[in-house]
Amino acid sequence: MFSLDFILKGTVAPAVAAFVVALLLKRGSDGSRGVGAVAYAVGQTLGTVWMLYGSGDGFPTRNLHWVPWVGILAAAIGPTAVAIGLTALERWILTILAATAAAILLVPQWPDLWPPRLISIALFVLVAFSVQRLADRLTQRTSPRLIALAMAGTALFAAMLITASFSLRVGEAALITAAALSGTAVALMIWPDEMAVRGLCLPYVLAVGGWCYVTAIEPVPPLIALLFLPAALLVLWLGAVGPVSRWTSRPKIAVSVLLFLLTLAGIGAWAWFSTEHGEDEYASSPTRASSIDDLHFGR
Repeated sequence: MFSLDFILKGTVAPAVAAFVVALLLKRGSDGSRGVGAVAYAVGQTLGTVWMLYGSGDGFPTRNLHWVPWVGILAAAIGPTAVAIGLTALERWILTILAATAAAILLVPQWPDLWPPRLISIALFVLVAFSVQRLADRLTQRTSPRLIALAMAGTALFAAMLITASFSLRVGEAALITAAALSGTAVALMIWPDEMAVRGLCLPYVLAVGGWCYVTAIEPVPPLIALLFLPAALLVLWLGAVGPVSRWTSRPKIAVSVLLFLLTLAGIGAWAWFSTEHGEDEYASSPTRASSIDDLHFGR
């Protein structure tokens, strides 16, 4: 499925780069909130530049092409949005501005887009803002290791699901994002840091959410299940509040992980059966069919 060249340069290299950068930042800086975001951005940039190098796709021309750069932009804003000196309103404004910029780039200008573009942009911003804020609050209520693991696991699962149900080329691009997040997550699991994980929430939401959104709307009928995938980690709230939160650490984490895996499995099954029983997503409207043929992701 994936070539050895892609595995080495598109997954291993971004993951290792993100891990090393996180390690260096943890040891060489007193500030921690930017560690995860910067490490992810380095890995994402490395993999994306390699994928585009020599392909003739210098400047993004479609909404699909913008997703990696949206993630990198979010990595520049995410740590600032969780700075201790900011008020809640200032955090909200930064998050909304980042989500709005992402929505403008990722929501296509199709004449038959439903809901219409302005409404789709508003919905994208609302969902991205809500997931980011809930994930940020969750990081303060449960183990940062668990949140980092959930982010990486969701990104990897999303890339595999996109590959299986939509497109190998787009799946490879999404896997670069997953690799960068995974390398960062491994570093944050070894050296857990609540602020670093909080700073990673916005890049996670806009990058993984971006891939899920642009691939969900391409087929006809759309793959609705993909839209729910970035919010899967919010099921961990069940382990942070209520009766489970009063359990000892290991059983609580075990139940939280089980609920998270069951959520991923449920979304995956939904997407799979939607693909199996729906129309051929590649034989859809001319706008979408031609766009799939013209992705130009990969070397």
